[in-house]
Amino acid sequence: MGLLMTANVVSTWLTNARTKKDIKRIYKEATEANYVNRGVLVMPHLNKKQLLLTSGDSTDNDIYEYQTKSPTPAIDYIWGQSDKPESIIISGGKADMRVRTMMPFINKSQHEGIPVIAIHSGNRDLETLIKGNSVACELISSGNLYFDAFRALPVDDIAFLLYETIPDDDVKPCAEALMRSILEVLLRTDGKITFQNIAAFLSASLMDELNKLKASGEITSDEFNSISRDYMAGSSEIDAVRSFLNKLNRQAENVFGKPTPNICNIKKILNVKGIISFDTGIGNNELILTLLINQLIHLQSAGRYFNILIDGIAISRYSIICDFLRGRTYAISHNDFVSSLHGGERTADDLFAEITGDVNTVVLFTHKSGTSCQKWSEHLGKYHKIRIKMNISQTNSFIASGNTRGISVDEADEPRVRAETISTLPESLACIHNNSGTLFAEI
Repeated sequence: MGLLMTANVVSTWLTNARTKKDIKRIYKEATEANYVNRGVLVMPHLNKKQLLLTSGDSTDNDIYEYQTKSPTPAIDYIWGQSDKPESIIISGGKADMRVRTMMPFINKSQHEGIPVIAIHSGNRDLETLIKGNSVACELISSGNLYFDAFRALPVDDIAFLLYETIPDDDVKPCAEALMRSILEVLLRTDGKITFQNIAAFLSASLMDELNKLKASGEITSDEFNSISRDYMAGSSEIDAVRSFLNKLNRQAENVFGKPTPNICNIKKILNVKGIISFDTGIGNNELILTLLINQLIHLQSAGRYFNILIDGIAISRYSIICDFLRGRTYAISHNDFVSSLHGGERTADDLFAEITGDVNTVVLFTHKSGTSCQKWSEHLGKYHKIRIKMNISQTNSFIASGNTRGISVDEADEPRVRAETISTLPESLACIHNNSGTLFAEI
């Protein structure tokens, strides 16, 4: 009933009210309509006025107090009503606060037996959370396990992954054939394919190596002809491919270090429904990140299912990440999600609308950027607020007596949460928004 109320309806009811009881009932119903329309809850101990959630007028308060005996109300609210993992965005605040907010996403995924692949830019708190909340995990970085990207992959798949990773403007389609010929020879001469031996291989000497393989009988005439054709088809791209492979190797060493015997086993962790954490560093490692996403796409095409967690990475710079997130369940964490959307090929507003449109929960910590605060305030929406002001005066005299009423009822669309509120949140206080409403609580 409250949601259907309008200022005109309330004004008419108040005008026609005959008793104080009628007036109180109308006030209560109008206030309840404001509560429901705004849908904002706070913990009882929080200073609502300091958070700009209430005015000085005690009759103008339209937020609920969230009553619970749970020691973790914020985490409970983020968890929601279902054990099924749902997409979430965490924006603002410090890394450790954002990590705590990811706990429901990780725990729900593990509870439902869904593997998680986390890609982050050096968040040690996240790695600690993963180790303590996973049935099995692998931490992949220069200080942990080494990422042997091409392990157990056939040559055609490796050549395709490498070709898909090359920036679009740098090379022509025939480069895939050239890389396939390099990989075929490497596999027969070195027995393995790594970032290092691909970059070190002199493609100009490929034909010499190929002739040796044929002379020793290690390859047949048909194999010789096939590899030769691939090499000749892509020979014009030798310089571009060599440059790409060298850049890829340098980034691989920056991110994963030198090869070690301690290598990861992604398929094993996916089989046991564990968590894999990739620390891609804070530098510009676009090639490695693109190759990694291509690897995940390859795993997905092979029937592997997993959730994605991305922390501290400006995803707008990687169109492949934006495309990969479509239709997935994901968690995105960033110190300023709005600002992270700038600098990519797509406009920030369009990308913001696309990503937040697939998200069930948004968790906001304090933001320094006024633009981000305003953007999130707009995302949280407005509510239809009914304002009532009424003065009743009584006159009693020897000649006459009577009552007069001054009624003022109006309505306006106001922000559920003002931008200034987001900018003044204390460090551990979060604004948690989902389909149930908005809760202000300590994480």
